[in-house]
Amino acid sequence: MSAILSGPAVLLVALVLAAVGFFLGRSRAIASSGGDQRRLHSLPKQHGWHVALATFVPAVIFIMLWTFFAGLASNVYVETIIPGDQPEVRLPLDQRGDLTEREIEIREAGRRDLFIANVKTLAVAIRGYIDNGNATFEDVETWRADLAPLQERLRADGQVVGATVTQGMLTLARDLIRFDRTMGWLGPTIALAMIAIGFLASLAVISRDFRARISVERWVRGFLVFASTMAILTTVAILYALTAPSLRFFSEYGFFNFLFGLEWAPAGDVVGVPEGPDGQYESALGFLPLIWGTLYISLVALLVSVPLGLFAAIYLSEFATKRVRSLVKPALEILAGVPTIVYGIFALVTIGPFLQAVVGSTIMPNTVSVMTAGVVMGMMLVPFVSSLSDDVINAVPQAMRDGSLGLGATPSETVTKVILPAALPGIVGAIVLAASRAIGETMIVVLAAGALSNVTGLEPNPFGAVVTVTTRIVAVLTGEGSGFDSIDVLAIFALAFTLFFITLGLNLLAQRIVAKYREQYE
Repeated sequence: MSAILSGPAVLLVALVLAAVGFFLGRSRAIASSGGDQRRLHSLPKQHGWHVALATFVPAVIFIMLWTFFAGLASNVYVETIIPGDQPEVRLPLDQRGDLTEREIEIREAGRRDLFIANVKTLAVAIRGYIDNGNATFEDVETWRADLAPLQERLRADGQVVGATVTQGMLTLARDLIRFDRTMGWLGPTIALAMIAIGFLASLAVISRDFRARISVERWVRGFLVFASTMAILTTVAILYALTAPSLRFFSEYGFFNFLFGLEWAPAGDVVGVPEGPDGQYESALGFLPLIWGTLYISLVALLVSVPLGLFAAIYLSEFATKRVRSLVKPALEILAGVPTIVYGIFALVTIGPFLQAVVGSTIMPNTVSVMTAGVVMGMMLVPFVSSLSDDVINAVPQAMRDGSLGLGATPSETVTKVILPAALPGIVGAIVLAASRAIGETMIVVLAAGALSNVTGLEPNPFGAVVTVTTRIVAVLTGEGSGFDSIDVLAIFALAFTLFFITLGLNLLAQRIVAKYREQYE
């Protein structure tokens, strides 16, 4: 039953009925015309498309929305079922000390988030255990956390279980599974009803005077509006996921302490931890060293990729023969398909040792450095800049080239005085895309820029190791930060939150530049 009442199965049913509805709708329209199709308001195929779209589109949209909001509903549900006196959430008395009520509230909010994450992880593990045929949900209802080695049993089946399973965690995980199972069959059931109603209702309205053409246009327009709305909602959902943890972090650590701090040293690390006035380890979570490393590497990457990519685009567009272009352009674009982990390995084993041999170990103590990551990342970005710039240069009207050459300008003068200014908005867009890709790059900087967990100040040496925002996020979320307390984990969300707005600002600046020059040359 669960296999039938699933999203993919419902979509398959909708697709089959839509295909059947297309032929039935067309046949019904022809029959209503009495054999003379000229008496129909719309073409028979438009009646068929009306039935197909009415059957398929509402179900697809509903399944997409249900899948999205079912996850949100699950998160809201697990938040509401946790009692206020849950032992795992309350801060122990020996940890309260001289903390204020506000500080206790913030720490308990962090413990609550961690407990919710553990409940969700346990629920996923139990569902996987059931799906593998090891037990039924009725068997899980009888489990006791204190009587059965649940962690060992689940891990032996390949399931991921984080914290020690408590009875309260197990009870809430079962409630969450029960809720998700209900949502799992309720949504597809509603979708099947929508498919049946759309199929029958659309067939019933077909007649000689029915305006199927207008109906099809409305369906298509509505689906396009929905697609654009989903793209916007995705951005809103990303921002929502980052905002709440970031605001909790800022309320505890301080926004300006984070934004202008020159030291990154989480208390969960074992090396270089700063000691607080009360004898306890305190985290120093300054953003500047990380964003400095990120922008430093990105600048080096752009200094490599923009000249090479732009000059390659100019040559291919204005000077290369068709044969040379047909060979060089695909060769350049092959670089865009190379996985970034391959670039990282290339930087680690080839570029890093080469640069160290050139400048010496005194200037470059390690093979990982800003230059190592920046040069290789610049190579990776060359095809992005080249391909996009080539497209916008080719889009410049040929009349502008002919006019410049006819007035006596050389080909080089035509490129610098006419073509590049006219193509500047598109070239700026290509550079901004490359910059955004460089700022968000992860694997290359993880392998080639350094993996320091504690850093103080801004490293000016381009041959020195730095830490980037993405490196820290990956390190924490892949297990290095498992011993961190809540403030250190929340700092990762603050990093992502701040980086989001930095890239947003770069894009807004680029749009302003593009708009300025577009007005000048239109």
